[in-house]
Amino acid sequence: MKTIIGTHSGNFHADDVFAVAALSLLHPDYEIRRSRDPEVWAQCDYLVDVGGHYTHEEKVYDHHFKNGPTYDDGLKMSSVGLVWHHYGAKICSCPEVAEQVCRSFIRQFDAIDNGVKLSTPLDEFPDVRELSLTTAISMMNPPNPFKADEAFAGEVERARLLLKASIIRSKRWLNSRGGLTTALQEALAEERAYIIVPEDCKWQEHLFNSKGNESILYAIFSKGKKCFAQAVPSAPGEYTNRKDFPEAWAGLTDEAFSEAADVPDGIFCHQGAFLCATGSFESTLKLVEVAIEA
Repeated sequence: MKTIIGTHSGNFHADDVFAVAALSLLHPDYEIRRSRDPEVWAQCDYLVDVGGHYTHEEKVYDHHFKNGPTYDDGLKMSSVGLVWHHYGAKICSCPEVAEQVCRSFIRQFDAIDNGVKLSTPLDEFPDVRELSLTTAISMMNPPNPFKADEAFAGEVERARLLLKASIIRSKRWLNSRGGLTTALQEALAEERAYIIVPEDCKWQEHLFNSKGNESILYAIFSKGKKCFAQAVPSAPGEYTNRKDFPEAWAGLTDEAFSEAADVPDGIFCHQGAFLCATGSFESTLKLVEVAIEA
């Protein structure tokens, strides 16, 4: 028998879309019922974002009442936060992965749905607004309310893909911790200002959380046949760097970059002077050594 997941009818939002999507990963053979009729709710195996209460034993995960559930830091949970709190570890088959998915992905929906503003417009570009995933999902509400259920089902399918991608990314992030630790220890032992990280290592956040990272200016890593060097940001999430690559390289590609950097296989230097690539480790290492001394 199909697992019946119930939520409210009418306009949908990111938290109910992702709450249903999360449960659908747990129960792939599922059916969605969108209604505000308590008799319909009674037929559901799970109820999210509606019901007027939060009772795990009854599998009712609503948050629209006074003094609703919160995380330990005080952030209020939305329906997807409640669902993930109880089922995330089972969905991911690993509590650590589930916690990382929550921290890096789920909590944004909790915050926005509960009125927390996550970004502000730039003073120099006041007309530019970041388009959040929450806003993008709200935009998909159709003008014809009779098509809302169909649109909701489509958004759940997309949310399933995003959740799967977040789980994969979080697993990679956790697996990268050991690689970064080894790379940093080797760099500190050899007193060099760059780390050499394994391919596909998600190194940045782990680096900033590691003791002794302050001396590291660049990271070297390979992707396929290319070898890259990236400047370490001045702080997590910042677009400034501890030390840029030479300005004379910025924006150059192929032969022009090779000539300016004096390497035989230059590929490019980003116009922001934070990322370079060549066809070999030896050439990329040379770029880093020159940049350190510049």
